[in-house]
Amino acid sequence: MRGLAITLSFGMGLLSLSQEIAWVRLVSFGHEGRPHAFAVVLVAFLLGIAVGALLGGRHCRGDGPLLPVVARILALAAVVDLGALRLAPWLMTSEPTAELAMLAPFLINREADTLWPLLALMLLIGACAAIKGMLFPIIHHLGSQSSQDGIGRSVSRVYVANVLGSALGPLLTGFVLLDVLTVDQVFVAVSLGAAALALLVTLQERPAPSAAAWRLPVVAVALGLLNLLHPAASLETIARLGGGTLRHLIQNKHGVVHVLAGSGGGDITLGNNVYDGRLNIDMRVNSNRLDRGYLLATLHPQPARVLVIGLSTGAWTQALAGMPGVERIDVVEINPAYLELVQRYPAVSAILKDPRVHIHIDDGRRWLKRQASERFDLVVMNTTFHWRAYVSLLLSTEYMQLVRSRLAPGGIFAFNTTGSLDAMLTASQVFADVVRYQNFAYASDRTMAKLPDALQRLQASRLPGGSAFAAELFASGELAEQLAHAPLERAGDYLARSQKPGAPPPEAITDLNLLTEYRHGRPPLQGRLQGWLPPTPLRP
Repeated sequence: MRGLAITLSFGMGLLSLSQEIAWVRLVSFGHEGRPHAFAVVLVAFLLGIAVGALLGGRHCRGDGPLLPVVARILALAAVVDLGALRLAPWLMTSEPTAELAMLAPFLINREADTLWPLLALMLLIGACAAIKGMLFPIIHHLGSQSSQDGIGRSVSRVYVANVLGSALGPLLTGFVLLDVLTVDQVFVAVSLGAAALALLVTLQERPAPSAAAWRLPVVAVALGLLNLLHPAASLETIARLGGGTLRHLIQNKHGVVHVLAGSGGGDITLGNNVYDGRLNIDMRVNSNRLDRGYLLATLHPQPARVLVIGLSTGAWTQALAGMPGVERIDVVEINPAYLELVQRYPAVSAILKDPRVHIHIDDGRRWLKRQASERFDLVVMNTTFHWRAYVSLLLSTEYMQLVRSRLAPGGIFAFNTTGSLDAMLTASQVFADVVRYQNFAYASDRTMAKLPDALQRLQASRLPGGSAFAAELFASGELAEQLAHAPLERAGDYLARSQKPGAPPPEAITDLNLLTEYRHGRPPLQGRLQGWLPPTPLRP
């Protein structure tokens, strides 16, 4: 019995924490990578485990056999996990849908408040954790009942087994399973694991269990196998709820990339369910706003070495590769799924065969830190929205100082502020000169101005199959002519005219204050916690 208790303790720790990682992936995708996603899952999980432990403790006070109880709880956990996976996507929409109204009309009020679906989601996560949490006190009770070495030693062994399983679960799931399995398959694997433990416990029952005792474990296994044949497609469901026709969806341990069909302006790419560019390089359409990249051709006379942080659709790298003077482009991309995506679209796949383009699968900041001897004429970063989790690491003062140290004399750092005044101010405090074009900041230690031959440089820019700009785009008032001659706006002027009365002034982002994510990003929990936050921006 002691060996069974240790096995169950290890198994439940492994399964529970594996499922928590899968929940984080699912909720983060559904909530567009906002910082609160992990906290939502963690709070729901901890509360669920606590409630489950209280309920499970009641079973230890009687004299009845505990193994049948354990088997039923394990089988119930397996079934509930599968049901939760089917229901969860409908609780993670930015606006309540008709399907949500049909499934749970009591969750929606007349103002279409999205707080209630969030609370329902937390309740769902907590229920999965609570059922498994019920087993923890029961398993300890089983271990202490059969121990000949004393209760203290028995409890410690069972507890250590649970700790080992809980430590292995996130490592196994986060670093291995999510690279070979989908989120749905991880949920099913957890469900089948619980069902298998239910069968194991049933086999250990003495006297031999009746036929009725096998029903629930067998049903749990059957449902798990059925879900392997007919997966829930949870991420696909969330993606389609956002609107549009889903073309591709690629999952790995780094995240989720999917593509929606676009009309006219190319297919739309989303990274972890947030807009990440369009698969289009036609400057007559300019749906990808590549003019922000081509502005660099009018500012730097000889951009021989270029660094791109973030591959995305490959459109920006393709545009930079066609600018006059470019000899080598290093691209750092953390998610190899984008390589698979680029291969599927001929308009951008040429960069994979261009000998000047070198793609590195790595974290952008880590890679840049390791290149102490490298110097780049251009560092271009069209990365994700400033309000998403961990993006401060690519917008902070410390990061910009690192970029500045890797620029060659006269080099330019161009990045997407995504409308963050904090990001623009941070660049202004690190670099001697910062100018703005649309939502991009262009930072350098030299004073930037349009080159005298800016128009000619744009005319010389190429794409596979011809010129980057059609002839009509050089007419007066058209895109290429404006890029070459329109005056630059200094960051200071932009910040002064953009400050709203009564709004907190912009502040420099640091690695410690997470300013854009928690204070000036999208309010967490649909704004419900905004009033609880400190009245002034957080400081390190």
